[in-house]
Amino acid sequence: MRKDLRRKVIITLILAIILVLATVLRLYSLSEESLWLDECFTLDYGSKSIHSLVETLKNDVHPIGYYLPQQIMIHYFGSSEIHLRLLSVFFGVLSVYLTFLLGRRLFSWKEGLLAAFFVSISYTSILYSQEAKMYSMFAAFFLLSLFYFVKVLEKPSYLNLLIFSISAALLLHTHILGIAILVGYLVFYLTVYALNLRRKEFRQEADFSFFRRMQLSSRFLFVPLVVLILYLPWLKILVIYQLPLLYNFVGAKLIEKLGINLLPLVVAGAVALVIAYLMVLYLIITDKINLQKIFASFKRCFSFFTHEATLLVLLLGFIVADFFVSTYLFSSVSIVRFCLFILPLLYVFLSRILLKMKRNVVAVIIFVLFVASASVELCTYYSIDSKEQYHEAADYIETHASSADVLYLHRATIAKLCFDYYYSGNVEEVRLIYPGEDDHLVVERTSGKENAYLILSHNFHTQDYFKSRFDSLYRLEDEIQFIGVTIYKYRVNDDPDQ
Repeated sequence: MRKDLRRKVIITLILAIILVLATVLRLYSLSEESLWLDECFTLDYGSKSIHSLVETLKNDVHPIGYYLPQQIMIHYFGSSEIHLRLLSVFFGVLSVYLTFLLGRRLFSWKEGLLAAFFVSISYTSILYSQEAKMYSMFAAFFLLSLFYFVKVLEKPSYLNLLIFSISAALLLHTHILGIAILVGYLVFYLTVYALNLRRKEFRQEADFSFFRRMQLSSRFLFVPLVVLILYLPWLKILVIYQLPLLYNFVGAKLIEKLGINLLPLVVAGAVALVIAYLMVLYLIITDKINLQKIFASFKRCFSFFTHEATLLVLLLGFIVADFFVSTYLFSSVSIVRFCLFILPLLYVFLSRILLKMKRNVVAVIIFVLFVASASVELCTYYSIDSKEQYHEAADYIETHASSADVLYLHRATIAKLCFDYYYSGNVEEVRLIYPGEDDHLVVERTSGKENAYLILSHNFHTQDYFKSRFDSLYRLEDEIQFIGVTIYKYRVNDDPDQ
């Protein structure tokens, strides 16, 4: 009894230290970088009334779940960088704790603590825990839903089913990707249920204690019903407004990246996979597929990848690749932020691998290399700015421009909001929205002015059109580049020699 109590105290103490470390790393330098474009969307949306927010989100692909608590934060605490990012910090730390619970549930407290430590020092986790976007919240809700999904598989009580349903609904209300995750849960349960119809063969061949602990029940039908009820208020907006918008948006992105819209082909492929999956499921249930051969092939593959030498090569390769190409990988924020929720689960399995290694020295070397790599990445992250430097751009204008000058900002409303968030000067501002139609503003609004400052950021639609117009009319005196923001200073008075 005393040993159990002592072990619980030690585990609690170590977990507390990890959580404190995670909190410190996520709060450190929280307001150092400017709000960037996506965070200004959060500022804009979170500052609206609920009715205005709903109307705005009809033209967006994101649900309302993240912006409602942001409304509360802005209303009671203000809209500073720290207050806007605190919500993500909270869910980032919560993810560390939930990783511990998941690791302990799947394996043991050792895997739980080690995985929680990995997440606490993870550069990717810290990056999105310090960003005023929904990805940190989404990752936490995914871990919560996965934890209770495991509990439902082991004990399908109504309490576990209810909490899992609520967590799944929270996923749906946080990000549209939650739909795919919920479908994944349902498909997994349906597959295991079908395999369980051949109970003896499945339980004998599935060499995992977790599968032997599973208790499948028709009570699981309770889950989609509760999720539907909780998601019903947003379902109409999703179907009528957001899904068509998402389809067109993804198609446009594919055209931009690849030059061709492959989305119809992707959708057709997804439908074909669903049909193929249902056919295979039917063949399994009707004994047309030999599960013994399938499990035997899986075991051979699994035994190869669990061989210690193979694991050592794979893990070292991952650490080296992560260290040397992380800058390139993280430049594609679309890929990283949409996969963030999987990261803690990967760390759980990494912890399992390290703790199951027979050679402790090898496991320690891999652990040390991983921590060293994470430390270098964090030092780089804290010392080098990576977000758009709107604060620095605004400070430059306040220092160098006067009321005798004029500022031109390109069409992006949110980019202007980011700039105006930091700018407190009195220089006249002019929006340039439509190439061709707004050309007259380049001449009319510079009348009687000494200098014109053209501020470009995220000018994907206008490209360098307006810069070319200024170049053809006025003399470029200076070009100042900040991260994500470029300022061009032109002399526009009547005497070009002055």
